[in-house]
Amino acid sequence: MTREEPGVLRDRILDAAEAVVVRQGIGNLTLEAVASEAGISKGGLLHHFPTKDKLIEGMVVRCAENWRACTVESYGAVPEGPGRMARALLRHLSDAQSWTDQCQRSSSAVFAALVQNPDLIEPMRAAYAELRRRLAEDGLPPGVAETVSVTMDGLWLNRVLGLAPVDKRRMDLIRHALEALVVPGLGSPKAASPARRKGTGVRGRVGPGGSR
Repeated sequence: MTREEPGVLRDRILDAAEAVVVRQGIGNLTLEAVASEAGISKGGLLHHFPTKDKLIEGMVVRCAENWRACTVESYGAVPEGPGRMARALLRHLSDAQSWTDQCQRSSSAVFAALVQNPDLIEPMRAAYAELRRRLAEDGLPPGVAETVSVTMDGLWLNRVLGLAPVDKRRMDLIRHALEALVVPGLGSPKAASPARRKGTGVRGRVGPGGSR
C-alpha cells in the first residue's frame, strides 16, 4: 500500500473534521469521530493534531488560506479600476455551488472554533481584516463596498444557519442589485450629488430638526 504524503493526510483529516461537524454537529466533533471518518487510527490523527485545539486551529487556518486564495484569484480575474475588490466579491455569487461549498467549509471551521476556543478564530479575523482593508481602498463612494461586504455576510449567515433559502435565483437577484450600486460608483462620488439633492431637497419635508 502506498504511503500518503503528510500534507495529503492532513487534508484528509481536516476534510473528515468538516464532514463530522456538517453531518453530526459541533457537539460530536471528537478526535475519535474524526479518526473514524478519515479511516485512520486515533494515534495516526494525534501524530498530526495532538489536541482538539490543534485540530480546530488547522481547520481555521486552512479555511482562511483557501478563502484568501479564492479572493485573490477573483480579484485578478476582474478588470482593473475602482470597485475591483467589490466586483471580485460579487463574482463569487455567479457560482452557486462553489459558494455553497465554501460556506460549508468556513462555517464548520468558524463555529467549531467559537465553541472550543474563540481565540482559534484569529486566522479568519486576519483574512477578513485584509479584505476590509482592500474594500476601504477600492475607490468607491463611502458605504458602497461596505454594503457589498455586509450583504454577503448576511447571505453566509442565511445559508449556514438555515435562516432562509440561498439558491441561484436569489443569489443572482442580489448580485444584480449590488452591481447596480457598484458600477455607477466607478465615477466620482460627486456624480451622485444632484440626485441626492433632488431626493432630499423637497419642500415641506419633515425630518430631524426640520419643519413642515
